[in-house]
Amino acid sequence: MMLIDLATISRRHFFFFVDKCNETYRSGHDLAFYRDLIAMHREKNNLAVLIDDDNFLIKVYNTLEEWDMNKRGARMAPFAVLKESISFWKNYLVELYDYKLYDDIDEELSTINERLEKVFVNLQVMESTRKIVGVSKTLHFLLPDLVMPIDSTYTMPAFYGYNRYSKAPKEEFKTFKEIFEQTVEITNRLQLSPADIDGLQWKTSVPKLIDNAIIGLLNSETEEVRTLFNAQP
Repeated sequence: MMLIDLATISRRHFFFFVDKCNETYRSGHDLAFYRDLIAMHREKNNLAVLIDDDNFLIKVYNTLEEWDMNKRGARMAPFAVLKESISFWKNYLVELYDYKLYDDIDEELSTINERLEKVFVNLQVMESTRKIVGVSKTLHFLLPDLVMPIDSTYTMPAFYGYNRYSKAPKEEFKTFKEIFEQTVEITNRLQLSPADIDGLQWKTSVPKLIDNAIIGLLNSETEEVRTLFNAQP
């Protein structure tokens, strides 16, 4: 059993770890910038308008920096490059914006994955070799109700037990796709919906709830987890 299975074994366990994330995870500029981004989405509900707004794209760039994408060997592309790349793939992104993780999208997964692969492989977010962390975070900022952010500290260990690494964008997309399709399965199985989002701190969207549960589990004490799983349902 992988850690993601422990975090999503039931709604009770899932939301215990979601709340644990809010108790233990970062709460500085990285959260403030991110919440500003989500607020812009909720106000406009129109990605085409947001992509044409430099203030939004600057916020995306700054939030990526706050989320450590210009540290420890990770190097972001210049803002002008990111802006041009997002604008180039605008039509694909706007089409993807209509899909929500909590909707019944199983029959449309093939179409969604085709569009996601085009954008993922070609989006110019990072100058450093590895793309999956920077691109997945960017896609989450652009498609917050569809794509979950991926990182090496929490997501990779939860889904694979190790930090899966590749220098080839198409190989990285295979990993991204595997994780994305598992988030679809988790959402369906736990019946996650907008009703589960209260907007407090990191609880901003269904994909972020799944990310939060992973963070919460990995930030929990062993005894705390053992007590939870030994308790009666």
